[in-house]
Amino acid sequence: MRSFLLPICLAFAPLASTFQHNQNILITHEHPNFIETSIFGRRLDASSLQCPETLPPRYQAGDFDGNEQFQGIDTFAHLDFVECMKPESSGAFDIGIVGHPFDLGVSYRPGARFGPNGARQGARRLSPSAGYDIDHGINPFRSWAKVVDCGDIANTPFDKLVAVHELEKGMKAINGMRPANDSASDAVRLITIGGDHTITLPILRALHSTWGRVAVLHFDSHLDTWDPKQLGGGLTKYSEVNHGTMLHIAHEEGLLSNHSNMHLGSRCALFDEHYDLKNDLRCGFSYIRARDLDKLGVAKVVKEIVDRVGDEYVYLSVDIDVLDPAFAPATGTIEPGGWTTRELLQIISGLSKAGLKIIGSDVVEFTPVYDNAAETTGIAVAQIVYEILQWMIHVPVKSPRA
Repeated sequence: MRSFLLPICLAFAPLASTFQHNQNILITHEHPNFIETSIFGRRLDASSLQCPETLPPRYQAGDFDGNEQFQGIDTFAHLDFVECMKPESSGAFDIGIVGHPFDLGVSYRPGARFGPNGARQGARRLSPSAGYDIDHGINPFRSWAKVVDCGDIANTPFDKLVAVHELEKGMKAINGMRPANDSASDAVRLITIGGDHTITLPILRALHSTWGRVAVLHFDSHLDTWDPKQLGGGLTKYSEVNHGTMLHIAHEEGLLSNHSNMHLGSRCALFDEHYDLKNDLRCGFSYIRARDLDKLGVAKVVKEIVDRVGDEYVYLSVDIDVLDPAFAPATGTIEPGGWTTRELLQIISGLSKAGLKIIGSDVVEFTPVYDNAAETTGIAVAQIVYEILQWMIHVPVKSPRA
């Protein structure tokens, strides 16, 4: 077979050589803008092309307006950064987004100290130029309120009690600022991104001097009113302050309403079926379990909350583990059987439309290291913050001192 094919190949070789030569002629000589300089003997002659005099083009300062998603540093939703604790920031904002990078109070998986950074990453798609909300009919970033990112409050990673004190001190400094638009609301309001749920305690302590006792709406799979003797106590005083006891401590310190607090989305196991619920009731809480939503529906859940809270000042605390792990896998103490992201957002929207007087909020227990490649939890956290912001814009609030 080889002896048969060899004469044929030799016969066609001159044709192949001619074809290659003809191709080279086409590339080399047929195009007027090619010159012989490359290793193939051809290159585009840039001097023969009609290019602009200046490459790259000269951009003007306003050429990138409206493209916030892909420029600047990652503040929340590309908002202006303001150092809210400095005295010169007084009058510079009405609503602030503030981070608490703290996770010394966890009892299971750590990492929530990176939650504020992760939430800002999750909010990259949000921006003032693309912030109009169809449901509420406003752009919360361009309304009566000046909304800013206050950055994070520094706290030590080595001592939990010192860190809690530092967070309280920072929150008091910000809460003492004069709002930019005091004709609408005479006190600044903050949405805090945690951090583990322990941070709710220093926040409530800081708010008390302005708002007094508040009704806490606690979206969480866990009660978090556990007596320190049940969770963490008995070892040292240091161990008593954690992400499962902070609402018990807040009640003992007189920070909570006596009868208007609620747990929403509860579904955890208890230490003691009698004592835990009895103590929870003593702390002023009722609850709607996660599975109750299937029977009640969103509208009935909203009505029950509104009927219980009434005209009291409301503090909203959202533990991201209120969502089912399918929608928020990146959290420290995960519990299957939770709500969907849409259900939670609908409930928050319903409370906003009901006009409940929200004076502050936190979204906590986001632990980015456990998130997936799609950033499902981080994006959910950002969307929840955005929904809470809508509520604050919709319902300006005057403090008791007004």
